[in-house]
Amino acid sequence: MKKGLKLFVVSVLLAAFAVNILSCGGKGNSASSEKKKEMFILNFGDYMSEEALEIFEKETGIIVHQDLFEANEEVIPVIESGAKYDVICISDYCIERMLAKDLLQPIDKSKVPNLSNINKGKLELLSVCDPGNAYAVPYFCGSMGIFFNKTKLDQMNVEYPRKWSDLFNPALKGELLMQSSVRDLYTVALKMHGFSVNSTNKDELDICTEDFINQKPYVQGYMTDQIKEKILSGEAAIAPLTSGDVQYVYLEGGKDDYCFVVPEEGTQMFIDAWCIPKSATNLDAAHMFIDYMCREDVAKLNAEYVGYETVNDKTPDEDFLFMKQISGAYVDYSNGNFELERDVADAIRYYTDGYNRVKAS
Repeated sequence: MKKGLKLFVVSVLLAAFAVNILSCGGKGNSASSEKKKEMFILNFGDYMSEEALEIFEKETGIIVHQDLFEANEEVIPVIESGAKYDVICISDYCIERMLAKDLLQPIDKSKVPNLSNINKGKLELLSVCDPGNAYAVPYFCGSMGIFFNKTKLDQMNVEYPRKWSDLFNPALKGELLMQSSVRDLYTVALKMHGFSVNSTNKDELDICTEDFINQKPYVQGYMTDQIKEKILSGEAAIAPLTSGDVQYVYLEGGKDDYCFVVPEEGTQMFIDAWCIPKSATNLDAAHMFIDYMCREDVAKLNAEYVGYETVNDKTPDEDFLFMKQISGAYVDYSNGNFELERDVADAIRYYTDGYNRVKAS
């Protein structure tokens, strides 16, 4: 995977999309045929092979404008603002939330013949958030665990983690990073207490917030995509991290130095998928792009770049298997306790308010 891609925050995205709306949606625009030769997509950072994108443009003649974001929570206000993206990549619970807000349109499956390559089990799992698999086509899946530098923990005389509670050890002071994505952050404490990762109970979330406030003196920083870089550079020793980001460190660094642990209490799992917003203007290109992403050779390119578990049955999951094949690099203590993330609706304010309390403490 490449690094250093620029990530946009909501305010920057909204400003950019205001220009986009004005430039391609006005009356009397004589360049409508030219618009069909371009499309706009919104995707997570570091989540698509540049080579795959270049091949699509060469094969179709369609120029792809890709904007990037860090967390699902950034996407909804952008789409609600009227931004005219043709395709977006979002996670299961965000799909569920956007459907509740009537922000997505159905995918015409007759225009996505390569959908037959997608694993039926993953489609069935995603159908909990997307009934009938009408609005989303799976792209990648993954889980979250604890990632750490074994050498650094040995030097600190800290035992290797087995539980989420091990992230609250004062001995980790200055070497611990935590997620800034609120759903990922709260997964740690929710599972530690035996709660659901999809809790909507304010009392449960308040308990977790107090845990994070007490933990804060040990935390070097709160971030998302930068965590893998910090661990790789040796600036931090341990963090909750998603499985695909772990691949990056293994491939770029000394593979024997690191370990990814799925804690005893279990964890979240997620499926990221392609969707078409209601505000999309180039539906033909949107369907062509989604079908292209389901193609065997393209799925392989993206799997090699991204490192998450592919959902394409015709593509060898070489990167993820690589992690599991390194001795001592992958340990699963969870006994299969993986919980799919779901929309928590208005209870998301308990998460964001709690995180703001942590940051302000």
